[in-house]
Amino acid sequence: MDFATVNAVPKPKHSRRVPKRVDRGKFTSKTIKEILERDNNQCVRCGSYYLESVPHHVKFKSQGGTGHKRNGVSICISCHREAHIKKEVREWFEQWVENNLDENGDRKYEKLDF
Repeated sequence: MDFATVNAVPKPKHSRRVPKRVDRGKFTSKTIKEILERDNNQCVRCGSYYLESVPHHVKFKSQGGTGHKRNGVSICISCHREAHIKKEVREWFEQWVENNLDENGDRKYEKLDF
């Protein structure tokens, strides 16, 4: 008789209290949808509609950035590449978040239609 099958323990049916380390800081599909809607499905920097499939983390996950709505922005491929290379572009996104988003990640000022 195999020792592993005798002492097998079934997986628990409850969900995790704390996400796995690999999943910490990721955006949920709901959060991604909210970010794209908030940013009108365009890059917040250049206005392009050719967006990355996952929003940009303004504060990188490696630096403790979270998967919350306030930490994400819609971004095109070229601006995303620059944000990971140039410090001034990273700082531009940080400033954009401070100027345009409230503490929940919603826009402070809605666009007015005249």
